[in-house]
Amino acid sequence: MEYFLERIARSLTDEFGNKLNRHCLVFPGRRAGLYFLRYLAARIQKPVWAPPILTINELFRSFSPLHAVGSEKLLFELYRIYRKLKPSPESFDDFYFWGEMLLNDFDDVDKYLIDASLLFRNIKDIKTIDQQFGSLTENQIGIIKRFWVNFNPDQPTNEKTEFISIWSLLYDLYSGFRKSLKEQNLAYEGMIFRDLAENPDLYPFPDGNWDMIHFIGFNALNNCEKEIMKRYRKAGNARLYWDYDNSYIREGKLNSAGFFLRENLKIFGNDMPKDWNYDTMISSGVPKANRRVIEASSDVAQVKLVTQLLREIPDLSTDNAHHTAVVLADENLLVPIMTSLPENTGDINITMGYPLKQTLVYTLVKHLMDLQRSAIVSGEDILFDHKEVIGILKNSLMEELMSVADKNIIGEIIKTNLLWIPSSHFGHSEFLAIIFRKPETPALLSEYFREVLSAVASDKAITDSENENAQHNIRNEYIYRVILSINKLSSIVNSPDVIFNTNTYIRILDRMLRIQSVPFSGEPLSGIQIMGILETRALDFKNLIILSANEGTLPAVSAGSSFIPVSLREAFGLPSLNHQESVYAYHFYRLMQRAENVTFTYNSNSEGLRSGEMSRFLIQMKYDEKMKPEFKDLSFEIRTRVPVSESIERTDDHVLRLSEQFLDKSGGRILSPSAINTWLSCRMKFYYRYVNHLKEPLKMSSEIDPAMMGNILHDIMSNLYHDFRGQILTAEIIDNLLLNKQLLQKVTDETIKQELNSGANGTVSGNEIIMREVIFTYLFRILKMDRSLVPLEIRNLEDSFSFVLKSSSNGSSFELLTGGKVDRIDVYRGVTRIVDYKTGNVSDSIGSIDDLFIDDRKKDCDGWLQTLIYCEAYLSNNKDRKVRPSVYKIKKMTNGFVNDRLRLKDPEMVIDDYSIIREEFIQRLGTLVSKIFSKDEPFTMTCDNRGKCSYCPYKALCLR
Repeated sequence: MEYFLERIARSLTDEFGNKLNRHCLVFPGRRAGLYFLRYLAARIQKPVWAPPILTINELFRSFSPLHAVGSEKLLFELYRIYRKLKPSPESFDDFYFWGEMLLNDFDDVDKYLIDASLLFRNIKDIKTIDQQFGSLTENQIGIIKRFWVNFNPDQPTNEKTEFISIWSLLYDLYSGFRKSLKEQNLAYEGMIFRDLAENPDLYPFPDGNWDMIHFIGFNALNNCEKEIMKRYRKAGNARLYWDYDNSYIREGKLNSAGFFLRENLKIFGNDMPKDWNYDTMISSGVPKANRRVIEASSDVAQVKLVTQLLREIPDLSTDNAHHTAVVLADENLLVPIMTSLPENTGDINITMGYPLKQTLVYTLVKHLMDLQRSAIVSGEDILFDHKEVIGILKNSLMEELMSVADKNIIGEIIKTNLLWIPSSHFGHSEFLAIIFRKPETPALLSEYFREVLSAVASDKAITDSENENAQHNIRNEYIYRVILSINKLSSIVNSPDVIFNTNTYIRILDRMLRIQSVPFSGEPLSGIQIMGILETRALDFKNLIILSANEGTLPAVSAGSSFIPVSLREAFGLPSLNHQESVYAYHFYRLMQRAENVTFTYNSNSEGLRSGEMSRFLIQMKYDEKMKPEFKDLSFEIRTRVPVSESIERTDDHVLRLSEQFLDKSGGRILSPSAINTWLSCRMKFYYRYVNHLKEPLKMSSEIDPAMMGNILHDIMSNLYHDFRGQILTAEIIDNLLLNKQLLQKVTDETIKQELNSGANGTVSGNEIIMREVIFTYLFRILKMDRSLVPLEIRNLEDSFSFVLKSSSNGSSFELLTGGKVDRIDVYRGVTRIVDYKTGNVSDSIGSIDDLFIDDRKKDCDGWLQTLIYCEAYLSNNKDRKVRPSVYKIKKMTNGFVNDRLRLKDPEMVIDDYSIIREEFIQRLGTLVSKIFSKDEPFTMTCDNRGKCSYCPYKALCLR
């Protein structure tokens, strides 16, 4: 089958032979020009001069004396004019984002040759529309009237008043902006287009270089393009070639693919050879094309499917691989597809360029930007947010630049929960000192980024590994692209006309980097083509695989931000949403005109903002008899994983691990109350934590969570009572503490600051403010409780106690240490109280001592079991003392005093002396420990999978 560009190449060589170099060929994109040259070369038997190949933008720029500049330079110039027009203009930081909208609007106004004085006119009286807009059609005037009537009711709002004030300024801003650019010989693209369309003397023809211009494969044209093409056409120096199918070009067809072409054919006619067939494989159905639509469950599933789809293509070889294309409607799939194709795929040509935003270099720069944005100056030091510090230090580009001490910083930060890290923390490392500093101006910030990136780029010396050297060369190419953007922005930063802060500089630089792509090098027409939908313009492929054919992606129709309301855009003939849909419709259907094997895939997952629906184009095909594809569903039923056994039998290895951990005296490990309570709560959790040593990873926390709140409260009480150790607490002392809120607040703040390691950062979150108040309330409750019990003698604060517990298991006796750190030990009325502060739920009473040792029991007994173990540990080291367990149930201390003693129901009694239940408790504890070490006791899951498992760190392992 002969393709569109192939037929034109044959026609031109037949007519002009080796004189084709006197003709200029203009294409919608560069890729079409490359394919045309390939077809042309196949028909030429001897060396000749190739014709000039240009895109429409390159053609117009070649005629214009104006120099096109980037949007950053244009924004600064636009702001400079805006500042002259408005007496009290906002800062450039505020102007930047709506300035971009203005640039896009001005570009549209010029490309479509709109009379800006009419468009931006301020309508004060609706009756003046007929006089002011007399040059427009009745339909256009009707739309304008409807807009202004609805916009100007009797009660104007502040928003409408602001719109009118800006709208009335737009024409002066537009004309002043164009005038200023022209004086500097600069322009934006639309300005170049309009300048040429309104000044035909700028492109005289013939000009000695070309005999004729051929416009090949276009679709949607703006008014400037139409005007210039008309003049060439009228002079007989232009030919235009359109590619379409009769099915969507006929009048009255609902298919929008022919929306623009119908008008183009009326205006310009068609110079395709007379024998060219417009009944393609879309409408004729001969030969029959193989078309199928595959429903996939995710983007990853689509990408992984490509390899299989390529294998299924018949007769695919190195020589004809360029007739096969993988088209990415969602260009974010480029990186996944590059990593998914097998090594034996052969040559692959990627036309889109690698997105810079998906490289490690951009990730590093992004962290550097965020580091500078969040940095806080505190006296002579600078504080950096831990998230950005860790992100930078973990970036793989930094690995070979850091010493062992540098790499250990991450562990120190996490271990100490250091939320804000001072710059002095990095003074030991010359390289890290370069990174962790704060430039104060945009100019210094440019130098900062260049210095850091240069250090990264110059790090690696040449090695013997060819692959490793190639990776470093690629990395340095990315760095080079970033530095080019920084240099481009630096030239504007140094201008005295516009002053802006570092945050705006960072936003602009980030935008510049995110839209950049790094081109691939290689043979552009060799191998399978991977491209975006817009890069397929004017191209034909035998085999097509089109990914992400989802509604919302194909067509990718979005309402861009604009100062020009939709109704006015339609009235003046500016591009709208319908225009975008028509453009995509044409590209979609034109691709299939000569494609023999077409496979569409779409993601049926409807999570998040995804609709999970196939493209409207596929639905249209579904109900077209000649185009109807085959539908396949590759999604699969998602079932829960096979649940793990709710019980694990004990092995000799399990027994050995526990014995080495707790029974080996050389290890010195204490069986803590926490471990015992874990066994009683859920044996499987004990298995994960204490048998397999699956500890929860250390996490950074910038807010006070419930677990941290308990630790903070313990520390506050220890700090508050520290100076009273060994003294008697009287009513006067506690009353003074209660009245001295400044002291209590100081102790609270210092303890929280120490726990969070928040540095000098004065900002706190709303959650932290609430938790601070809760902690402060709890502190008052404890003091009031102590006030009701005075006098109290403080003996110990946060001291550790342990005792030797004798037990037997597996046919042998053993001894182990158990105990822990006691919150407080005091003396009340001659009784030594073992005090434990509890911010969680604690039962007021228990049925009996046996209830403390029931398997799979609730957590509200944990506090009493822990306190009784502390009683035994203290009594073992302090004979002949009367000891009493005491638990401060802080949540229940709403009205001052709450009974802190243990109450048993069977028999009915209150425990004022631990010795009463000591023998029974030790016996039950010994029996429990025997079970813990017994090889006959399995590790079982808790039955309370809703309550206990909700916040368990191991629930993923249990599949709960």
